[in-house]
Amino acid sequence: MRHLVRATALAATLAACAPVEPAAEAPAATFAVTDTANYDPVSVNTVPSDPPTARIAYGSASARQYGELRVPKGKGPFPLAVLWHGGCWAGMGGTANLAALASFLAQNGIATWSPSYRELGSDGGWPNTFTDWAQGLGYVNTLARDYPLDLSRITLMGHSSGVTPAVWLASGDKGDAVVTGELPKVRAVVALDGPLALGAFVGVDAAICGEPVIAPLVGGPPAEQPGRYAMLDPVTNPPLAKRLLVVDGALPDPDPAKLAALRGQGIAVEVIRVSQEQHFNMLVPGTADFAAIAPALLDIAKAR
Repeated sequence: MRHLVRATALAATLAACAPVEPAAEAPAATFAVTDTANYDPVSVNTVPSDPPTARIAYGSASARQYGELRVPKGKGPFPLAVLWHGGCWAGMGGTANLAALASFLAQNGIATWSPSYRELGSDGGWPNTFTDWAQGLGYVNTLARDYPLDLSRITLMGHSSGVTPAVWLASGDKGDAVVTGELPKVRAVVALDGPLALGAFVGVDAAICGEPVIAPLVGGPPAEQPGRYAMLDPVTNPPLAKRLLVVDGALPDPDPAKLAALRGQGIAVEVIRVSQEQHFNMLVPGTADFAAIAPALLDIAKAR
């Protein structure tokens, strides 16, 4: 965790050197800025949140195979946002990072499912992390039997390294070796300050996370595992979802050429640029970063 805290300044420097995608103006703010603090991977867990409706195991291979479900009050059925936490793919984060965001969404009529998963250091890497990501998403089919979830309106959201499953599981090629069972159709994706593809982050990952993590996660560098990296790149493995919201914060800016290629595939891509020094404020209702993205989050998750 301390590596990620120190690395935000480095990431901002790297971002300043990257070509900048012209960003869409943030939607008109309808949420007040009431919190001027800055948050890190520890303090973000202290933000007040509502308890989950249920904490449910979606698998039995690891204690990490559980998710937190929050269902709004009312009859439903409710649109569903599936949220993956970050943490450098190496246990530096957790579902608590997203509790305040999940609570906000549920308070605004959007059910949330936040699956934990095995990471590097907890029996993760290829294939277990990927199996957990897919199994966690597939479990919403089971949840919908007992809870009023509208599976025709599923949005995948990931923060930081959690962007990887959000983008990958919205794509056409999900990898036969790691996906079993039927996965629900995904309508939209939200990438909260994380890499859309992993190949270009090999090398950069050590500077941000304090050690190389992507090659151990994927099972080798791009030269050894070209198929896996292609599977994890939305340009070579296009999303089936037709909307993508990219929130650009402290990590290196999204590649404008990649965004242009996605738009060329017919995907509606929106970019909102928030503070380039902060990576966790966007998860905290009341901050300026959250106020900038909250209307877009609600719009993309509720849209029919």
